[in-house]
Amino acid sequence: MVFSLIRYNISYYMKSVKYLPPVICFAAFLAINYQASPIGIWSNLHITAIAIFIFSSWVGMSFINSEDKTQQYITRLHVKNETAYHLSKIVSIVIFLVPFYVGTILMPVLYGSFVRRIHFGEILIYIAVHFLVSLLGVSVGIFFNLDLFSTEMAVLAYLLAMIVILVPFNIILSDNFVVVYAYYLLPPINFLAERLHYLGDEVFLVDANFLVFVVYALGYASVMIVLYNAVMQRRNKE
Repeated sequence: MVFSLIRYNISYYMKSVKYLPPVICFAAFLAINYQASPIGIWSNLHITAIAIFIFSSWVGMSFINSEDKTQQYITRLHVKNETAYHLSKIVSIVIFLVPFYVGTILMPVLYGSFVRRIHFGEILIYIAVHFLVSLLGVSVGIFFNLDLFSTEMAVLAYLLAMIVILVPFNIILSDNFVVVYAYYLLPPINFLAERLHYLGDEVFLVDANFLVFVVYALGYASVMIVLYNAVMQRRNKE
């Protein structure tokens, strides 16, 4: 049942062609980003991680809005388990995104675009970071759906959320302790960016700061997904 539902979700999304705008924009970004070489390994991860967060959240928003409302109702009745219905959509989005974030690291590796040879362990770090920021992006993007917003408001709210999440207000307004501490309520994208910024092209070492990011990202995404499921089930009962 679950696998069939995932196949249905991805197939429905592909037929809706709502994936085209984010995919085209992401492909254009990759073409521009990898045009010049050599590329710094960790500075590139800094850039691609932010790009994948935006891309994943955009795909999450378009994916969650691709199914017609009547069709959603029919599918939920067929599944008979609303939690399974919502979670299958999130799993479907994550699976849809896998080729994109894996391809983002394989492209420069295969074409030798980095300033030095990247080690296998560092490739795993790349993929892990891309997976985590992708999961964070999905956990944010799914909230901007038409069951909670009108079409115009969903887009406006999404753009505003991306600005708030990605602009490091905790640094810009570091003298305001309310802003600094409130920033911990947002996805830890800037925490990752700051960690990568000072690496240069040294060999990456998995340290306590990186493990904090992994735990923080997984925990944050999990809380958002549970919250989304609760909000949607409450909304559908109204």
